[in-house]
Amino acid sequence: MCNRRLNIGFTLISILIGLFILASAIIVLVKAYPVIMKMSEKSKNFINVSFIGDKILSQIEEIYGNKEIPLPETLIGIVDEFPDYKYKLNFIKEKDDLYRIELEIFWKREGKDEKKYFVSVLRRR
Repeated sequence: MCNRRLNIGFTLISILIGLFILASAIIVLVKAYPVIMKMSEKSKNFINVSFIGDKILSQIEEIYGNKEIPLPETLIGIVDEFPDYKYKLNFIKEKDDLYRIELEIFWKREGKDEKKYFVSVLRRR
């Protein structure tokens, strides 16, 4: 009979090396989590602001695209679906029946005032 020892399985050193690599990866992920959350919040705000800007500009075109309705110089308001966001519109005459629309959207994030600026064109018919 042969009395052989089988070398099957992991050694203590290989297990410790694997645990070290796993712990290092977890530490990196834990440090990256706040950065990822901040980027996610920024992208959420950007999507909300883009949606609000598109909605406001399409409503302006629908309402003030007709020459019969007088065009104000400035409009200020709050969006119904997003009460934390306020907007200000300026209408600047470029040529006959052609106006540049400057839209600023304001909101507060972490106690700081933030704003995004959009420019569009309105042709009155």
